[in-house]
Amino acid sequence: MSDHRGVTAPEPPETDDHSVAGPGHSPPARRRSIRRVGVLLVVASFVGVWGYVMYLSIFEGRAEPRDRLDDTQWVAAAEETCAESLVVLDDMPYASEIDSPAERAMVLDAVTDELEVMVTRVRGLVPPADADEARAVRRWLDDWDEFNRNRRAYADRFRAGLDEPFRVTDRAGYQIDVLIRDFAVINIMESCAPPGDVG
Repeated sequence: MSDHRGVTAPEPPETDDHSVAGPGHSPPARRRSIRRVGVLLVVASFVGVWGYVMYLSIFEGRAEPRDRLDDTQWVAAAEETCAESLVVLDDMPYASEIDSPAERAMVLDAVTDELEVMVTRVRGLVPPADADEARAVRRWLDDWDEFNRNRRAYADRFRAGLDEPFRVTDRAGYQIDVLIRDFAVINIMESCAPPGDVG
């Protein structure tokens, strides 16, 4: 009598998803990781290149040829001088946060008083030895003088009852406070940048 019981074929052995697929082949997960890293590197390179282009076209476009000073001794002395005034300014309120026009004018003048002291002290430092760098410093300090005059005029308008936007002198197509800040930043003298008290 024949045996009619079916013969069950053996099931294929389970494979580990993380096992090597064979000679010369990388696991799918590894291939995806490599592809992802490659895409990220391409994107980072693209962003870096365009960021540098924007830096050159916007920031460097405003700078004069000798705005980046080689005289690190003068730069350090100027930063230290400005930092001392910054300590005083940090204790003063922001004029933009005061509602009373008369009080705002008074605070504006008090801050401008300290800024004028700062500029006078920086102007008293021994200038850079290089003639072009010394000229750049003088131009920057002259810009500061003009900026402080703008602040005085702004305070006077408040005293006259006029609540108008802060108007800043332009030089070479740029607002003078932007040029002052650029010079300070490009020479790592952040304490010598204009304060943001006006708003």
